Amino acid sequence: MGSVFRHVADTAMYPCGGAQCHHCERTGLPIYSYSGEIIDPSLAHNPVLAAEEPRIEELCADCIRGGNVRKSDSRVHQVSPTVTRFAADRVRAVEEYHRLPDVPLFLQGEDWPMCCGEWCEFVGVPASYAESPGVPMSYNYWEHGPTEWRFTDQLLPESLREVSLFGCVRCGRRWFTWQMT
Repeated sequence: MGSVFRHVADTAMYPCGGAQCHHCERTGLPIYSYSGEIIDPSLAHNPVLAAEEPRIEELCADCIRGGNVRKSDSRVHQVSPTVTRFAADRVRAVEEYHRLPDVPLFLQGEDWPMCCGEWCEFVGVPASYAESPGVPMSYNYWEHGPTEWRFTDQLLPESLREVSLFGCVRCGRRWFTWQMT
């Protein structure tokens, strides 16, 4: 498990390059993509601005984990079928989802794997294009649930970030998603 975010390995983290957190307005620390909204504007650094513009896109880790932000309804809707089918505790799974930055890159919609009743840990992307074709032999394919790898072509993404690698923190089973451009 990651030390910054429970379901994101520290080695898989990448800041978005933003300069200031949209909630606490601190600068000089890693800022992560997060598409959502502020729940209670009075807890933000600038309550007036937060009340007028509750939408947020870039946050520091403390504010993502802090509990005063939530993912956009469209993102929650995208993971709802996964939570319904696979979560041991649906309420907890949704709450944990709100505490995740917008990594990995899901080009075709949120599709974070669950195993043994909880979110898997995002561990990164293939290290190289040469490693990519071997992923289907080492990982189980996930597409809105466990799915048999049905592609006859090799896994050759245009960008390595199209392929996301995950691991179950309970049983160690490894999963991958491929959302091509």
